[in-house]
Amino acid sequence: MLEHPQKTFSRGDLIRAVWPDNIHVGERTVDVHISRLRRTLGTSSPRRIIRTIRSAGYCLEEPGN
Repeated sequence: MLEHPQKTFSRGDLIRAVWPDNIHVGERTVDVHISRLRRTLGTSSPRRIIRTIRSAGYCLEEPGN
C-alpha cells in the first residue's frame, strides 16, 4: 500500500500479499488487521490514514487530503 498510495486494494489483494498460500485466511481477518493498524496509527494523528472504499477495499490517503 505504501508503494501505491491512493490505489485501492481489495481484501483478496491484501491476503495474497501478506499471507502465504498454504494458510487459509478469511476476508474479515483483513478488516480486523486494518482496524488494529488504524488504532495504532491514530494515536499520533487525528485524521484517518487508511481509507475504506466501500465494496472495493482499502487505500492510503495522500498527505494533505
